Amino acid sequence: MHIGINAQLLSFSQNYRNGGVSRYIRYLLTGLAKDPGQHQYTVFVNGEETAERLPSHPQITYVPEAWGESNPASRVAWEQLTLPTIIRQKQIDVLHSPVNVLPERLPQNCAGVITLHDLAFLRFPRVLTRSKRLYHRTFTVRSLRRATLIMTVSESTRQDAITLVGVDPEQVRTVYLCIDERFSEMARTVEESAVTAFREKYGLSQGFVLYLGTLEPRKNITTLIDAYAHLRKHEMIQEKLVLAGGKGWLYDKIFEKVQHYGLESEVFFPGFVTDVEQPLWYRAASTFVYPSLYEGFGMPVAEALASGTPVVTSNVSSLPEAGDGVALSVNPNDVDALSDAIAQTLKDPSVLQNTRAQAARVAEDFSQGRMVSETRAAYEQAAELHASRGGTKRTIFVP
Repeated sequence: MHIGINAQLLSFSQNYRNGGVSRYIRYLLTGLAKDPGQHQYTVFVNGEETAERLPSHPQITYVPEAWGESNPASRVAWEQLTLPTIIRQKQIDVLHSPVNVLPERLPQNCAGVITLHDLAFLRFPRVLTRSKRLYHRTFTVRSLRRATLIMTVSESTRQDAITLVGVDPEQVRTVYLCIDERFSEMARTVEESAVTAFREKYGLSQGFVLYLGTLEPRKNITTLIDAYAHLRKHEMIQEKLVLAGGKGWLYDKIFEKVQHYGLESEVFFPGFVTDVEQPLWYRAASTFVYPSLYEGFGMPVAEALASGTPVVTSNVSSLPEAGDGVALSVNPNDVDALSDAIAQTLKDPSVLQNTRAQAARVAEDFSQGRMVSETRAAYEQAAELHASRGGTKRTIFVP
């Protein structure tokens, strides 16, 4: 088949745009370059520089369509108005949109596949800006109605698609995201001297509690600060708190909360973490805490576990799946439960021992090879479904 992939949201920039969905696209494309199967691929990326940083393969053609990361309106216009014409010209059989949205007027002879990352705009609309809520209600829901096949990044998101949007269960399949092999490699090979030097570089020689992700309301960082303040007030821990990641939106309350407790000297904001340093941040952390209110998958949880670092996360949405039976899971709104779990990971040696014993298994459960092979199978299933329907789309009821 000829498969098109709309990879416009792939970014190598050193800010929050190079986050979860961008890394997912990058891991998918690098995995397909290793094992493309029998298919030809046309991949639409944002600009020549992005195309040049991707691995070459005779079965993969990169088409740079520069729109500029600072101008998403241009990307949406290209996606909705120009891309369908290109699909016809290139005779693409299956179009994969890796981030929620298909073109409105997808050619009738082309099957449409989307990866649905989450339905936060329906579950927790208050933690998104008005423009983002409007975009997803307009484009994501309509794409779910038009898609031949939907891949969700967790079983939790699959159930959300079925219950919140009314998607036919037979139309949606779970394909877990993968984590980079660098994290498990770090767990196997890093020298303790390198970990010590990394901590000293940032003034964290006594260890630290790490959060790594975009600074935004859905991540529930203010509750983490409440729990940390409780632990410090009662002198239960000495480790500093590191809140790493780029600023997303509505993040002012995070900094206000730190000031409220007078913790400016104990809470460190390193900003966006590069791919090079990310594995060391995970490995050097005493514990990793990810108390998000809702996640489509929760990739940082799996990454930290594969790095051999104890994890405390939420017991909601997909986060228990990402925790893979190893992470400690608590109610994300319960400050006492969160602080107790953090203290347990820092003071109970068996938690660290179990995490390191399970790190290789976690890495295998969320491997790149597994994600790529299941994604290719989804392309093939979509083509069969599309052909069986005579090249037409089945309308799915959306309340």
